[in-house]
Amino acid sequence: MNIAILASGTGTTLQTLIDQQRQHGYRVALVVTNRECQAQIRAENHCIPTLCSKDWQEIDKAFANHAIQLIVLAGFLAIVPQWICEKWKMQIINVHPSLLPKYGGKGMYGLRVQEAVLAAKEKHAGCTVHYVSSEVDGGGIIAQAQVDVLPNDTPETLSHRVQQQEKILLPRTIAEIIQQSSKS
Repeated sequence: MNIAILASGTGTTLQTLIDQQRQHGYRVALVVTNRECQAQIRAENHCIPTLCSKDWQEIDKAFANHAIQLIVLAGFLAIVPQWICEKWKMQIINVHPSLLPKYGGKGMYGLRVQEAVLAAKEKHAGCTVHYVSSEVDGGGIIAQAQVDVLPNDTPETLSHRVQQQEKILLPRTIAEIIQQSSKS
């Protein structure tokens, strides 16, 4: 299955997806960024085509040109327009650093999420892989992974443990989606 990864930052999750593509039965066929970032360099280092654009018409055309079957948001800090969500319904997934529906929505990304988790004195944090809809972090939940919040946690230490779970959960979830689609 050809997948496109959309990223806006360092690309650590992208690197995990690149490293695990053979093991899980997908091919990273395109990396799209909405700004110059480290994720582009990671993709180029692996000879993966890249596109840096904020033009959704251009991005959608690139999906078609690369025979994309699944779109994965991995640290992508832009809102996907409704028409893309509708056109690619059930073919766009995102990994979010909280146990949705808690701590999702506009402005909830990165350390902000773990700061909110700690401020609320939650006992658990985690990550969620969900389908992307026109509502930010509002699409159907596919899978979640949970970590305990430790007494001495800082937003950084908690974020690190959540990110480790994201790197396990996301490739596994992609593999499960591929398996389900092959049965259809």
